[in-house]
Amino acid sequence: MNKVKISQISQDNYCSITRAIFKFLPKTKLPFCLYRMNPSTGSFKPATTEGKTIISSEKLAIYDDCEKGLIFIKNSSISDCKPYFAANLETVISDISDSISDEDLAPIIVEGLKESSNKIFKDSIKNNFGSFHAVLTATGELVHSNPDIIWHMLPLLDKSHSLTNKSLSNGIIGAGVCLHGREGRPSLDSFLESLIALFLCDIGMCCLPDFVLGKEFSLSVDEQKRIRTHPVNSVEVLSLTQSMTKTSLRAILEHHERLDGSGYPRGVTSDQISWLGKLCGAVDSFVAMTMERPGKTSMTTVNALKTLYKESTLYDSNIIYALEKVTYREEC
Repeated sequence: MNKVKISQISQDNYCSITRAIFKFLPKTKLPFCLYRMNPSTGSFKPATTEGKTIISSEKLAIYDDCEKGLIFIKNSSISDCKPYFAANLETVISDISDSISDEDLAPIIVEGLKESSNKIFKDSIKNNFGSFHAVLTATGELVHSNPDIIWHMLPLLDKSHSLTNKSLSNGIIGAGVCLHGREGRPSLDSFLESLIALFLCDIGMCCLPDFVLGKEFSLSVDEQKRIRTHPVNSVEVLSLTQSMTKTSLRAILEHHERLDGSGYPRGVTSDQISWLGKLCGAVDSFVAMTMERPGKTSMTTVNALKTLYKESTLYDSNIIYALEKVTYREEC
């Protein structure tokens, strides 16, 4: 069988497994089967048995064949790989994302981003920022080169209220606006600056007590003041990482500013707010309206968009139109 036919079989039915991918797969009771390709015939035979432990001699042979590009899994088994692929998302994107369909890859990306975001929102920003930044950068590069995968990611967003879910929704919806809502695609560097600002604009909320976050819609005056510190807290925390550009940090500081000067923390008006700050503000407000939050019923996409359009003194109408092009399509 010639190389073209072998390649076509691999593309249609199988996904290649690299040495780095095999390294993180479980070796005890592997829940799916690995296959070895015969390079002469293009045929595939099981290299492991589903549910059985891979013994040492088999591991060595598989590692060797991974280097030669001869180890595969069936595409139908990719959903079984999701927990392992999501936990090692950067490697999956680097090594085998070209072998996985957008439909199968989207849930892996969403779950991997959620796991990575959880670590900085719930555990430690200092200890986990480096790995989060690497995962988000790899994801951003992939999405920038393949914008249509956004359409597979949007329906997977979790609308139950948490800082992690809100971060994920801000980031993915905002990425859709950048890539599908505007004329022309932004440069990769500009897109990555936007993506990290969208994902992390609420990271300063981690500095607030849980009891304040849990009662966000019945706040005392003092609690409202605490909430309003989070853009500044976000910038202070992220500045310590030394990995954020001034463009991203500025947008994070500005994401609660409004065109008419009624926002916070500085109360600046439209001409003093960056485009990215306006984008983060609009997306953040949309996500807040459509999420299931304590003490408030979530809005539908249509009603949230109507609200944003009505508040034309607060939000850039061009950005809301771009947001509509992304989110209204997803709901339909």
